[in-house]
Amino acid sequence: MRSPVPAFPSKHPRKPGTGPGAIATLTFAIVLALSGAPRASAQPSPEWIRVAVVREDPEVSLQVQGRFTILTLQTGNPIQRGKRLAPVAVRAVPEGIAFGGEILRVWGLRIEPEPQATISLNGRRLRGAIEIRRQRNQTLLVVNRVSLEDYLRGVLSKEAPDYWPPEVLKAIAIAARTYALYQRLTKASGDYDVTGDVMSQDYGGESGEKTATTRAVQSTAGVIILYRGRLFPTFYHSTCGGMTEHARVMGDYDLPPLQGGVACAFCSASPFFRWQRRLSKADLAWALRKSVHGPIGAVSDFRVTKRTASGRAQEVTIVGERRTLWLTGFDLRSLLGFEHVRSPLFTITPAADSFVLDGRGWGHGVGMCQWGAAELARRGFSAGEILAYYYPGIALANLRDLVHQPIDVIGGPS
Repeated sequence: MRSPVPAFPSKHPRKPGTGPGAIATLTFAIVLALSGAPRASAQPSPEWIRVAVVREDPEVSLQVQGRFTILTLQTGNPIQRGKRLAPVAVRAVPEGIAFGGEILRVWGLRIEPEPQATISLNGRRLRGAIEIRRQRNQTLLVVNRVSLEDYLRGVLSKEAPDYWPPEVLKAIAIAARTYALYQRLTKASGDYDVTGDVMSQDYGGESGEKTATTRAVQSTAGVIILYRGRLFPTFYHSTCGGMTEHARVMGDYDLPPLQGGVACAFCSASPFFRWQRRLSKADLAWALRKSVHGPIGAVSDFRVTKRTASGRAQEVTIVGERRTLWLTGFDLRSLLGFEHVRSPLFTITPAADSFVLDGRGWGHGVGMCQWGAAELARRGFSAGEILAYYYPGIALANLRDLVHQPIDVIGGPS
């Protein structure tokens, strides 16, 4: 674990570009040494991304303002063109896909709007095109195929308040772009690269875009984060509660920028820095009974039995009348709801027929703390300095400088 002494001063802002750990050339145009080799044909294009905006809904509402074409995914043949598509219900049915009152004997459709047209899905405007696939359980998977930069416009407005300082918005934009590109290059064999919710990055589409966050995306266009020339998943979260976490809680990641232990006293102003939740024994037993974990009987004990180096719950033990259950901190949050157990950094105190969780922070705690980053920006630090603090040892690069070589990905396909 790193020293708890912050690398940046607590009171006096420093001129951008002069702080410890600052990244050389903070103009977002670092040029890497290039091999000159052509991009590997097997590597997906980094210019666009596939976002799962609906995953298991039996029906969606679709509308297109402007000219469009509908094609089948099986053959790519157009089946309808028009100047405007009035709102229509699209449903999964045993025979294929119901498009309004018509049954199409296909397993997938692609809706391509012309450049000035806009798709609305369930009332949310989306840039790019969408694919609608019928799944085996007769639900729909809807994937928004959109340019990476347009995707980020719909992400940043959901992931950060638009009134935050410009430098923190730039830092989050760069981290979000890097995370999205990592998923793009490692999920090519699937039907989508990211989901449109907090399990990947929250995504509002065109409907959610805001001026300040769009400006941050545009001013950092193409900029990504690398560690020793390689792309890695730049996890980030709302509020760390005082110390960042090792990325092993997210998977098989063990590299310096994600090893956690970064002291962060900067997020104390977050409304999520401290939280408390009271959970009755009956509610806990009921939640388990309704979950994949199954019933354990009346709950008699609930405690943290193993913690990570940063103090987060690595394992919790729930003692029931029938059996004892061990869960990870993530499993517990998933069971009870991520908004109810905001982070795995908590203590448990028995209280009569209940348990009181006293916690700090919101999110998994890995990578950049957004509220801490916002405070650093208020103190005068640049986006590059903020990123260097939360992801030690990194460098910035621009995708336009990488067009003639494959992007090397940590943990990705070779």
